[in-house]
Amino acid sequence: MSAAREDLLARVVDYYARNGVRDTSLRTLAAAIGTSQRMLHYHFGSRGDVLAAVIEAIAGSQADQMAALFADDSDPLAAGRRNWVATAEGADRYGALWFELATHAMRREPYAAHLGEVMVAAQLRAFTAVYERYVDPSRARRLARVTVGVGQGLLFDLLVDGDREGADEAAAEFAVLVRTAIESDGGPPAASTSG
Repeated sequence: MSAAREDLLARVVDYYARNGVRDTSLRTLAAAIGTSQRMLHYHFGSRGDVLAAVIEAIAGSQADQMAALFADDSDPLAAGRRNWVATAEGADRYGALWFELATHAMRREPYAAHLGEVMVAAQLRAFTAVYERYVDPSRARRLARVTVGVGQGLLFDLLVDGDREGADEAAAEFAVLVRTAIESDGGPPAASTSG
């Protein structure tokens, strides 16, 4: 990606994170971020292409974050806790945009087709791979699905009610439940359940 396109994409993501996507035209977007509609067309193409680039930028950074956390920690639940903290801290900035774009995927907008892959499937694969270290593949897939569902549900609730303490406590309680499930299958040795 060229430096000019990367800078423009950062400004687009920042604008959408602050204002939402709504029905913002490329002309309005361009004026708001200090560029021209022609430059948006040159670097991205259509409005759908701009939104696809936004989805890729947000999802790509989340996938990289998850991969790094789980690669660097032998305790999957400690890594999961750090993933929750990082996600919750980013929720103020990107959470509403993430869920707004999710509605575009639910409506089967072509530019949002990739969101199902990055918002659900990629996370399911990542968590399944972690859990398969400790439980059989079938259970690992079920635990991954529950983990993704609980995490996204807690994030949604946090964005709506702003109760970070309650969300953190629920995430910690969920980690205890997952550790119990893994240990009951002869998983990793008991570790700190504080996070």
